[in-house]
Amino acid sequence: MAVTADAAPMSEITSPSARSAVWVVGNLTTDLIIHGVEELPSWGQEVAGTSHRAVAAGQAAYLAFGLRRLDLDVRLVGVVGDDSEGDAIHAHLAGAGIDTDGVMRTPLAPTAITVALVRADGERAFASDFACQRMLDAALIESHLPQIARGRALCLVGLFNLPGLSPDDLLPIFARIRACGVPTVLDTGWDPSGWPRATVVATRRLLAQTDIFLPNREEAEALTAISDPQAAAEALAADGARIVCVKCGADGAVGRAAGRTESVDALPVVVHDAVGAGDSFDAGFLHAHLHGLGLRECMEFATATAASYVSRARDRYPTSAEVRAALAGAAGVEAAVDTHPPTGHARGGR
Repeated sequence: MAVTADAAPMSEITSPSARSAVWVVGNLTTDLIIHGVEELPSWGQEVAGTSHRAVAAGQAAYLAFGLRRLDLDVRLVGVVGDDSEGDAIHAHLAGAGIDTDGVMRTPLAPTAITVALVRADGERAFASDFACQRMLDAALIESHLPQIARGRALCLVGLFNLPGLSPDDLLPIFARIRACGVPTVLDTGWDPSGWPRATVVATRRLLAQTDIFLPNREEAEALTAISDPQAAAEALAADGARIVCVKCGADGAVGRAAGRTESVDALPVVVHDAVGAGDSFDAGFLHAHLHGLGLRECMEFATATAASYVSRARDRYPTSAEVRAALAGAAGVEAAVDTHPPTGHARGGR
């Protein structure tokens, strides 16, 4: 199976800057994406799609590609198999200018794979074999902590695709990193085990050591039993997260920070597919946050980043200039991104 990448070729990306890196820790997979699937099959039956592609993916890769395209220096910690799929993921990451020294190769298990079925409107469903992702554990992260402690941020994504890592494992890691002045960013992804109570309790406990929490609406509801995203964001912020932003797809986003709540609309676009949309949103949000923008401006930049991404079939990850163009009417955001220098260890909402 040939694996491609949605990242821009190296010739279109500037070399990594000398400033400290954003560290991304999480799941790396091959995504087999089948488009044009209008209904999920019943057991024993089959449905047809209209096209397919295989891409270097997983939440960690999608986020890393997005951040790098926004001209942030990215270093990645993850695990791939010692196989052709692992070779392809590693090559695409390195080709996009992402530091892969922290990506472990293992002969003990194959590279993980996810099958994504995508409807014509861009909505999707997933089935995954985590495979070697089980080998990403607290010890692997801890081996990189001296370097992460000098970084600009630690982003842990796809937690529930990492069976060897739990929220309780992350709690002391996040606490240690925050004590060094490095902000912690969390996007757990969906829990395929169905959000048992112990997982919910442990995840909400982890928010006390989380600077930026980026769930989607379904994840926020699973954690809080609250269907209204604004009320869910307020409940999650009360657990201790400095910034909570609930991604609501076509309905935009709702954020909570410093005792106030903001909401923004999604940009109207024709959706090609939404696989990786939330990770692209995360990349835009973190880019804006590290440039010193306030909560609402971060949400607007993130929404425009995700809108640009989902509307494209090729060269999907937008540059900051392309995001600013998509924000056409948001002159205040454009000016802030252009004129505010990146901050080293920004925390909280503004």
